Amino acid sequence: MENIKAFIFDMDGLILDTERIAFKSYKEALKEYGYDFTEAFFLTLIGTNVKLTKELCLNRYGSWFPFDLLHENHNKITEEYIKKNGVPLKEGVNELIDYLKENDYKIALATSSDREKAEYLLELVKIKDKFDYIICGNDIVNSKPNPEIFLKAAENLKVEPKECIVIEDSKFGVKAAVNAGMKAINVPDMKMPDSEVKSMAFKIFNNLLEVKEYISK
Repeated sequence: MENIKAFIFDMDGLILDTERIAFKSYKEALKEYGYDFTEAFFLTLIGTNVKLTKELCLNRYGSWFPFDLLHENHNKITEEYIKKNGVPLKEGVNELIDYLKENDYKIALATSSDREKAEYLLELVKIKDKFDYIICGNDIVNSKPNPEIFLKAAENLKVEPKECIVIEDSKFGVKAAVNAGMKAINVPDMKMPDSEVKSMAFKIFNNLLEVKEYISK
């Protein structure tokens, strides 16, 4: 990849198959309090940090919505599920990361999840130490699609934004990458790319094995 020195990965829905777990956990947590939680609404939350997720939920359900309580319950349900069942890696994760490291690319992870959760999951699947730098949702002020998280990742990798490729599954993530002046590769998970994502993304692939194949050429 000419002039590219670094790759920045999202986590949920791209490296880890966690989005479906999160949807079921939110649905179960809200059902206990009589709230309906649709997949369509959940898809609007993908790629956001807790602060923006709360804002979107309050806009949908009303200012009296007990977000903090329900979010805590959601986390407990998710944690119990993962302790029992584990969390699967998405197809091609190790193959792509190992290829990038073998070819001297710098690698960062930039996730909207908080650090405690992110590090726990990355250690669980034994890939945490493969990243040169990790930045999480509670390390930044502004959620994706604001470019803050990717710009900080580039700064800590000591590369220019134009020297980075971001790999993301969400529209917010693709927008944040473009807003940062970086190329964005979209690997969809639960939500297929719409016309806006297609217009912004540098490339769109079905999985990370396809990304590796493209880069290796």
